[in-house]
Amino acid sequence: MKRSLLRLIAASSFALAIVAGHASSRPRYGGTVRVLLHDRVNTLDPQGDEEHTVARDRVAALIFETLTQMDSLGQPHARLATSWKSDPAKRSWQFNLRLAQFHDGSTVTAQDVVNSWQKLNTGWKVSALDKQTVAIETQSPVYHLPEMLALPKFAVVRRNPDNTVAGTGPFKISDWRPGERVTLAANDDYWGGRSFPDSMEIQLASTMREQLLERQLGAYAAAELSVDQVRPLEQNNQNISYSRPSDLMVVLFLQPDPPNTRPGRKPVDPRIREALSHAMNRAAISNFILQKKAMPASGILPQWLTGYEFLFPGGMNLDRAKELRAETASLVIVPPISLAYDFADPVAKLVAERIAVDAREAGIVVQPYGESHVSALPARGAANADAVLLRLPLQSLEPSVALSSTLDDLALNDPQSSPLSAPRPEDLFEIERRTLQNFRVVPVAHLSQAVWLSNSAHNWQQQPNGAWSLDQLWMEGAR
Repeated sequence: MKRSLLRLIAASSFALAIVAGHASSRPRYGGTVRVLLHDRVNTLDPQGDEEHTVARDRVAALIFETLTQMDSLGQPHARLATSWKSDPAKRSWQFNLRLAQFHDGSTVTAQDVVNSWQKLNTGWKVSALDKQTVAIETQSPVYHLPEMLALPKFAVVRRNPDNTVAGTGPFKISDWRPGERVTLAANDDYWGGRSFPDSMEIQLASTMREQLLERQLGAYAAAELSVDQVRPLEQNNQNISYSRPSDLMVVLFLQPDPPNTRPGRKPVDPRIREALSHAMNRAAISNFILQKKAMPASGILPQWLTGYEFLFPGGMNLDRAKELRAETASLVIVPPISLAYDFADPVAKLVAERIAVDAREAGIVVQPYGESHVSALPARGAANADAVLLRLPLQSLEPSVALSSTLDDLALNDPQSSPLSAPRPEDLFEIERRTLQNFRVVPVAHLSQAVWLSNSAHNWQQQPNGAWSLDQLWMEGAR
């Protein structure tokens, strides 16, 4: 009898423990999510001029919405558009909008979509067929338009005469201090249901010193990391989430070859560009400077996304580099190559210096130097450098959209052979091969994105390309 009673008490205690455990893991409403971002953001408008687009898009995704959204497998799903269809030629598309409201209470219409996109240089004809139907006509087939419209720049934004902006997303702007921080409040009227947190506070341009990360992050839910900040946290068993190796670190030579050469500096000889590629020790850069949080790159898109990157030559061949350099020197004078990098990025500085060391082994002089705004396309056009070292995000998990977006970032997209019009993987491979063949673009590494997460933050989801999905995020200890 006594033993049976003890068993009953033990079983009851075990059941209560299970119930308590489940209760503590249930999503809770309330609380404030505090996030640290590494870069400064000066505009929240997805189409605004912004050097640090990744940080801007992280914030903007909470405020504004696109017609479609992508899942972790690269498939499009409904967002502001509930459905869509196209003609067989993939040149005429229609998107049907859901009933949603801007943060100012006005209803989203097809004309709002047209107005929001009018400054985008897409070459498409966008019109409102009726109040809830958007029509898009393209000159050439676009096989992945729903995936394309999930890019941040296609977010639907209401731009007001007083230069304020309104979106339809789960959070609305409460306080905005450009370059410093932004405070967001939950949108109680969000069509998808109210978010769990009451608010989000995002601190911009954080220095992210190790001491801060190890001792003073208790108030924060998440902090964006660079690779030089990861190791001390790993050694202290901190919770760090990594994306797949997705960001492209690449050397871009600014001057095109004749007959397209612009007035000013002469283009670097193609043989010297090729020699630099052969001299580069990508494995050492990925393993040591990037602390094994990167993979050596031979293509623009990563192997895990396309399956064909291994077909591009990208290994180190110092003998071939020396041959090319000697061949060029027998015909013309080989001047030093000036290589600009983002002076605010200490990792970019180390990579640029390592490229210079590798080039020296082949007899090529590379002079790296820090410069502001090299990541911004307009500023790049005015740069005095021969080449720039860039870090470009992988903007989509659909390969043709990803390649098109990256070529846009490099100002190398050819409207006559756009990746968006490539119906087969073989066609996409050919576009990438042609882009790489003259060595104006020299891939260096595909780099992972990292974020530190507090144990009190639940359901923080990071896509394979590093994008954040925070629609199910909730905080432990909230009411």
